[in-house]
Amino acid sequence: MLNSISQKFFIGISISTVLLAIFILTVDFKSMLASLASANYLLLIPAIGLYLISIGFRTIRWRWLLKHMRPIAFTRLYPVVVVGYMANNLLPMRLGELVRAHYVGEREGIGKISALVTIFIERLLDAITLMLLIAITAIFIPLSRLAEDFSARWGMTWSILAICLSFLFVAAFLTLLLIAVAPRQAKNIGELMIRFGPHRFQKRLGSVLDDILRGLIPIASVSSIIGLFLLTTPIWLFEAGLFFVIGISFGLENVYGNFIAMALAMVLVTAVANIGSSIPAAPGGIGLFELIARETLVLMPLATVDRAIAAGYVTMVHAALLLPMILLGQLFLWSEHISLRRLTTTRTTQEGQEEHELTHMTSANTDSQ
Repeated sequence: MLNSISQKFFIGISISTVLLAIFILTVDFKSMLASLASANYLLLIPAIGLYLISIGFRTIRWRWLLKHMRPIAFTRLYPVVVVGYMANNLLPMRLGELVRAHYVGEREGIGKISALVTIFIERLLDAITLMLLIAITAIFIPLSRLAEDFSARWGMTWSILAICLSFLFVAAFLTLLLIAVAPRQAKNIGELMIRFGPHRFQKRLGSVLDDILRGLIPIASVSSIIGLFLLTTPIWLFEAGLFFVIGISFGLENVYGNFIAMALAMVLVTAVANIGSSIPAAPGGIGLFELIARETLVLMPLATVDRAIAAGYVTMVHAALLLPMILLGQLFLWSEHISLRRLTTTRTTQEGQEEHELTHMTSANTDSQ
């Protein structure tokens, strides 16, 4: 319901405010503004263009994940993806994922739960691909030193955190693969568990189980998984291209000495910043993204980047990632005479009805006992 979203939004804004305060208080703010003033803003045009291409590859990948339920034209799905990212940039706790699933469900007649499962698959593909990119850059960049410097400055054991996150993402993906390749067995186990639940909701839970299994169909074959990873790689390489081009606008190629070293650094910053800021909290990861990206850039052993320049750089990068999606998403919604508020209101109203039914049923079940 709207009160629930308002509370989450307040929590998200509070988190962002605290993190942004830390970000500003740990840098020479005047020097940061000076770096922003001296940047070449014309390079934002090709940088944002690269990001829009990245979103195009995301659309192709999602189309692949949805095609067994309904083939959707790229031109129809691209706006849905953009609106989902717009919602993620404006709403806390990554509620944009739910908005995207609801929007494509209403627009294309696809089961919303199945669509949400495909979005979850996307997130795991992204995380694993980013970890692979970090592993590749580690061949050229001594990450052990970066981890030590990060731990010394922020009191966090970076390597342990990376291992835990890697295990979590890989374990989740393997679990989905296991369910996808053995749907009959998974359904039998699921139906057995449902029998222990409230009788009134068994039919509904059975339908949810079918929707989940339907959403996992695209990862049931090795060839499909390989294809999905091949589509995921350019997504992040084009986004790293945005980091790279904006780096040129700040003259970072002079700091690194050559474009190859700079390219490696930008891929690493892209991967670390996106994994770190993917934690569901503030809208668009504001605050967390800036801190992680800046510290990765500053502590990386390839070159010595001034903290104020790094702060200005990551501020522009994040703005280039957030603002175009917000503006373009709003344009798409206006063109269809829909508002983000309407999408979130419809979704939360349905959730409220289901929660009310579940509460009523649980109370009746308790009384009968």
